[in-house]
Amino acid sequence: GAGAAALMDVSDGLLRDAGRIARASGVVLGLRAADVPLAAWAAELTTSCRGTGLGAAQARGWVLTGGEDHALLGCFPPRAALPAGFEVVGVVREAGSAGPLVLLDGEVPTGAGGGWDHFAG
Repeated sequence: GAGAAALMDVSDGLLRDAGRIARASGVVLGLRAADVPLAAWAAELTTSCRGTGLGAAQARGWVLTGGEDHALLGCFPPRAALPAGFEVVGVVREAGSAGPLVLLDGEVPTGAGGGWDHFAG
């Protein structure tokens, strides 16, 4: 196999579930918005929203924080041959002293607290 060190579904939203993996693993996940499939999904949603008044920012928000996706997020060793259907959406980095667990293009993403939290009041 590809030797995934961590793997979970993203049904509660990509940013929220990436944060869960990062916290449990003691790492920082650096996501890149331009990587496939994130950019492709946002472009597809933007096209679907034409004429509704919703634009690219809303579509990107849905990609990052929307839930009920039937997909897996995994952390694999560098240069691993990824299983069929997996695509690179970022990198795993060592966690610094304190700081964000998930970055998008090197910054704390807007909507980082989005997604579904089963334990929220």
